[in-house]
Amino acid sequence: MKKEYCGMPMRFAHTGVTQFAPENSMEAFQKAAELGCEGIELDIQLCGEGEIIVTHNASMGYMTFEEHREVLREMTVEQIKAIDIPYRSALKLKYPPYPWTEHWGGRRMIMPPDYHEERVTHLATMPEFDAWLSTVDYDLNVEVEFKCTGMCERMDEILAASPNVSRYILFSGDWDVLEEMQAHYREKGKPEGLRLGANVRFLTEQTMAFIRRSDLYEVGLNNEAFTKADVDMLAGMGVRVFSNLGDYPEWWAQLGPMGVTGFKTNYPEAYTEWWMQAQE
Repeated sequence: MKKEYCGMPMRFAHTGVTQFAPENSMEAFQKAAELGCEGIELDIQLCGEGEIIVTHNASMGYMTFEEHREVLREMTVEQIKAIDIPYRSALKLKYPPYPWTEHWGGRRMIMPPDYHEERVTHLATMPEFDAWLSTVDYDLNVEVEFKCTGMCERMDEILAASPNVSRYILFSGDWDVLEEMQAHYREKGKPEGLRLGANVRFLTEQTMAFIRRSDLYEVGLNNEAFTKADVDMLAGMGVRVFSNLGDYPEWWAQLGPMGVTGFKTNYPEAYTEWWMQAQE
């Protein structure tokens, strides 16, 4: 009998399932949907034409392993999409340094020195992602992390044409972006159903002051940087807690009892299998 995943936080595949395909790629997102993850977290940047590109860094070399030093802000969409993103970037053997998870390495390909991975993918635009999201036949939540300022106006245009507004949570971990986002939606008003978040990482006087004066659906907090009392306190303010990673069983076991709403994980398959085994 299939176990129903319940009583635990929504599983957000951090930049997609990166054991399967390069981070922030459409293939990595598709795999997350195939696994039934409740959420996806993705990153966005702005290109020279003013379009929003789904990627983490402001330059291309990060994803290509080549001497692509071009800055996205100086490139067109056509130029960006012409650059191959090799699948070998998904095979970087990035495991948590905890003994229990070491055996998960055997489930992935360990590449010999002369291994060559021929498959490539390409960066997508935010409108392309939104079009794909419309094809997902269940309520898949999407955390969209703004990696630079200046994107709110273009995002509003995309959302105005989107049937997926209520699926999105717009957020950032950059204070300039967070202030810009809050100011923008105070002035313009939010589209119906849109949610805002903030990756504050730690609860300090500064972050609590920001939380109190902001319109927030959720805040991201680092693993082991908060307690159930913190979750309850924020819930009393109408703010939910998302755990930033913490990919090891000792932390996984605490998420449900603490009342965490979302869990951003680099290992959605490993986490889900752990959860299923824990129910036996």
